[in-house]
Amino acid sequence: MSYSYVALDVETANDFRGSVCSIGLVKFKDGNIVDTFYTLINPEEEFDDFNIFIHGITPEDVLDSPTFPEVRKSIVDFIGLDIVVAHFAQFDMSALKDVYQKYELDFDNIEYICSYRLAKVALPGQLNYKLKRLAKNLNIELDHHNALSDARASGLILEYLLSTNSFSDLTAFLKEYRYNKTGLLGQYGFKRKKGYQYKENLIYQPTEEEKAAMNPDHYFYGLYFCFTGKLERMTRKEANKAAALVGGIPEKGVTKHTNILVVGEQDWRVVGTDGLSSKMKKAQTLLEKGQDIEIMTENDFIRLLEE
Repeated sequence: MSYSYVALDVETANDFRGSVCSIGLVKFKDGNIVDTFYTLINPEEEFDDFNIFIHGITPEDVLDSPTFPEVRKSIVDFIGLDIVVAHFAQFDMSALKDVYQKYELDFDNIEYICSYRLAKVALPGQLNYKLKRLAKNLNIELDHHNALSDARASGLILEYLLSTNSFSDLTAFLKEYRYNKTGLLGQYGFKRKKGYQYKENLIYQPTEEEKAAMNPDHYFYGLYFCFTGKLERMTRKEANKAAALVGGIPEKGVTKHTNILVVGEQDWRVVGTDGLSSKMKKAQTLLEKGQDIEIMTENDFIRLLEE
């Protein structure tokens, strides 16, 4: 069965996601790249030094570039009726949502999926699902934080997931992993159908008001957490509570339910010469058996917590 999709990536000028300063689009059809689109965008915003350091785009680079409203039609025409894929689509689609709202534009009908989330369920056993690490593991050439290169890598990751799992039908692939519904720009996120109900945790009990405020689309919602090592930016108790308040389920140890292990600073007197705590060793054992456990740093945890 024939299938096609468009891989997308954006870069921003500052910490406001609507400050889109470049966009890359790569069209795939039946496993092959058939077209590309890239443009710098004048965000009409100030550039942060940190963002310039990350992607190398400066205010001078975009001085004569089109604004988003000026390039919008070209973007939408390129996408056409195809589904969009982005790696950690929550960021890219939030950026598009914010830039549409900044210019008071009506949302275009753009459906999307996320190669990051799909890789976590269709490619178990990876220590890290970030774009750079996956691209390296899958031998995908990447000029990281160049929007066109990042988009291409995201599309190739999806293509790898399809081929390695013997799918020639994107819709069937999504349903196989309980993604029965795509995300829709400005409306709702790309969310996996739960195979379980939300469970209470024994470490921190959210109040009914706190439960009502939870967003089921949050990255951590319904996932089992465990922490190891000393955290620098918060106490273990504060971290457990923070995870619980967004719908996470903190655990005292690594179990067959664990989805995320957050690793803090390790005490070599405790972990020994290999630098691995007992929780890390157990997580690695479960990973080798095919359990889907993501190991992340405290900084990654806090960044995702604030998404």
